[in-house]
Amino acid sequence: MTSAAEGDDAQKVKHLSLRRIDDQNILWIPIQSVNPHLICGLCQGYLYEACTITECMHSFCKNCIVKHLDRSLNCPMCAILIHPTDPFVHIRFDGLLQDIVYALLPHVEKDELMKEKAFYEKHNREINKTQTRVAVKAQPAILPTPPRHSSYKHLYVPPISLRLKCLEAKDDIHNLTKEYIRVTGGATIHSLSEFLKKKLQIQDTHKIALYCPSRSGYVCLNNSHTLKAVKDLYCHDREILDLNYDIGQW
Repeated sequence: MTSAAEGDDAQKVKHLSLRRIDDQNILWIPIQSVNPHLICGLCQGYLYEACTITECMHSFCKNCIVKHLDRSLNCPMCAILIHPTDPFVHIRFDGLLQDIVYALLPHVEKDELMKEKAFYEKHNREINKTQTRVAVKAQPAILPTPPRHSSYKHLYVPPISLRLKCLEAKDDIHNLTKEYIRVTGGATIHSLSEFLKKKLQIQDTHKIALYCPSRSGYVCLNNSHTLKAVKDLYCHDREILDLNYDIGQW
């Protein structure tokens, strides 16, 4: 009879045997080897809007961890107490981890965007501009720099031209002096929001929501979406991506 330890060793050997280096000196490994780091510990699906508990570094989908914290203040993986009263102070949006998931599994973001688009088209209504407060406190997403090696050129995301306009500008303070900017398509909506906060000198007590015009109204964009994904879904036939931003209080 094979022991549990021997079974684990055999599984490791199997995974190692599946690794290979191609002619361009790129190491290929089976997705099963990294799946434990890309899967939500609650829904067991690939991470979407990944959030990490800073006390134990376990990661979950935003919606999953928010629902869990309605019932418990402990980490669902290791049972550590996140915070005795306000667990959200120790939970951060993990832009780097989400970027890794999208880079390895681009269909995850595409599928989620398609679900959102289908939902809004089905209900045929404009999204409420006063979006429900997102309890998870966001931090700037860290975007990986595209490698310069020629064999990694397929990972490079081309830049996208943007026009940013305030949704309801009451004064010039909330308007950009230059509406047109050009940024990498791999940048997330969250990083763009952080850029606007610094550019407009918005206080931390305020938040910025970004919207994309659509046939049914304005679609509020999730922080984890990349600009490339938004452009491909909503305005792939236009050269410039038009976005609107709204400033509100938490």
